[in-house]
Amino acid sequence: MAVADRLIERAEEKIEAPLDSLGESLQGAMDAAGKPLGGPGQVVKNFLNGVWLGHPLHPVLSDVPIGAWSTALCLDVLGLKRGADAAVGLGILAAVPTALSGAADWRDTSDGPRRGGLLHALLNSLGLGLYVGSWLARRVGSRGLGVALSTTGYAVVAGAAYLGGDMVYRQGAGISRNAFDPEIKEWIAALPADRLSDGTLVGAEVQVDGKPLPIVFLKRGDRIMALSALCSHWGGPLAEGKLVDDDCVECPWHGSRFAMADGSVKQGPAAYAQPRFDTRVRDGQVEIRQAD
Repeated sequence: MAVADRLIERAEEKIEAPLDSLGESLQGAMDAAGKPLGGPGQVVKNFLNGVWLGHPLHPVLSDVPIGAWSTALCLDVLGLKRGADAAVGLGILAAVPTALSGAADWRDTSDGPRRGGLLHALLNSLGLGLYVGSWLARRVGSRGLGVALSTTGYAVVAGAAYLGGDMVYRQGAGISRNAFDPEIKEWIAALPADRLSDGTLVGAEVQVDGKPLPIVFLKRGDRIMALSALCSHWGGPLAEGKLVDDDCVECPWHGSRFAMADGSVKQGPAAYAQPRFDTRVRDGQVEIRQAD
């Protein structure tokens, strides 16, 4: 294991209990603040989760402050004061929606990703504070102090970015849980047709290349709909979820909703659609294959 990864793990081990306690309290406060907002609050959260984009919004937005502050650092080195000051200000403005989208994603984490995300947020908050101080110092003519603050802020934000990358690439936060599922290119029997009853979610499992693949089915009249039963958000068991309005399956873990007809996301925190399967009935068996 890389030295940096080991240092992160050791740091988390030493402060694991306080981080878990603080993380649970903050998530509880976010829940309490969001409940009175009802439907409009969910619309905002869907936007921040990136449901409309089909991809988490946070990593898209995070490029703006990081890029702006990287530019400011270079321009300060070159002595291009006006450009550097403008880049610092742009990064500060962009950090606000970036932080909001990150908080919306973090709300639905637990264990290691929750602890890592909290450290990530705390470092970014410190970095933002340093950049705000830098911008104010630059405005009143204290350029040396302003550059010192922004340079320190850049180092702090770089550390936070490393933690963000660790959450994604080592801990798997924010990735589609269906990314590595094998494709079902040929028709394969999934379950007996008589197991299905109209309007009821039914789970089954098929073996593809020696790997189990859970599937969730819904029958409506003569139509049989089928999706991967592994929620794209955190891998929740969709077959254990519930059927909600307009034939959507709701994940029992974090409440993501997917249309059974096409796998599209109707409610976050999931941003990635569910893989969908074509179905047919042959010799009393429901067969499936990957939909186009």
